[in-house]
Order: sequence, then structure tokens, then C-alpha cells
Amino acid sequence: MATRKHYESLPDLRAAAKLSTFAERLHFLRKIHHGMNQNELALELGVSQSTIANYEMGNRKVSPSAQIVSRLAVFFGVNSDWLINGTLPILPEKSFIPPEVAARDALFKSLTQKETAALIALTGKQRKELTAQIKSYLKNA
Repeated sequence: MATRKHYESLPDLRAAAKLSTFAERLHFLRKIHHGMNQNELALELGVSQSTIANYEMGNRKVSPSAQIVSRLAVFFGVNSDWLINGTLPILPEKSFIPPEVAARDALFKSLTQKETAALIALTGKQRKELTAQIKSYLKNA
């Protein structure tokens, strides 16, 4: 799982407000603000790295679904209208936290720093293996 900064710590909202395309805004959030690479974001969203690259290049043949845009907005803590159209405000009016995000955050708060660091350091293959083990456990629970 990629490390996220809380959205209230966005570096310079004036600079973000000047970004004119979805591609620029996504690149800003992913790389400049969160320091993530495309593969990390792809793993977070369950898409391929090339899909993220296409989004950031503004490839009109590959546009994100409403569900992906919503997940991006929640993940980065921004207003989905701003992400898509550049419509202000950048930050959501209310700080709604979806139940699945709250549950995930609560789970990670119970981990030690060492355990959290080990999860963050997992490779893509290790993440897939862990996900498969969790799914198997949940089927049998």
C-alpha cells in the first residue's frame, strides 16, 4: 500500500489550481505531491501501469471510468470535479471518509511502525501473493 499524505497538507494549492488538464492534475497528485511512481498508483487502483501512463499522457482513447475517478479522488483526498474538470474547490466540501477507507485506516493504525514499513516495502509480486492469501482466508472464514 502506498504512503499517502493527508490532503490538508497539499503543498501549494495555487499551483494546483492552475493545472489545465486531468492528465496534469493526476501527474501532480501522484508524483509531485505524493512521490509515488505510476506502478504504485496502478497497484492501488487495480489497473496496469500503462493505464496510468495513458491517463497522464492525456490519451483520449483511454479515459478513466467514473469509478476510477471516484477512487482517485478519495485516495488523494480531492474533489472529483476538480480532478476531472479543474472546477474549484480542489478539496472536498466535507471530509467524508468512505467506510472501506475508514476500516482500512483503522486496521493499519493497529500495526507497529515496523509492520507498516514491511507492508509498504512489498514488491508487486509479494502484494499479489498476500492479496491471494487474504482472499483465500476470507473464502474459508
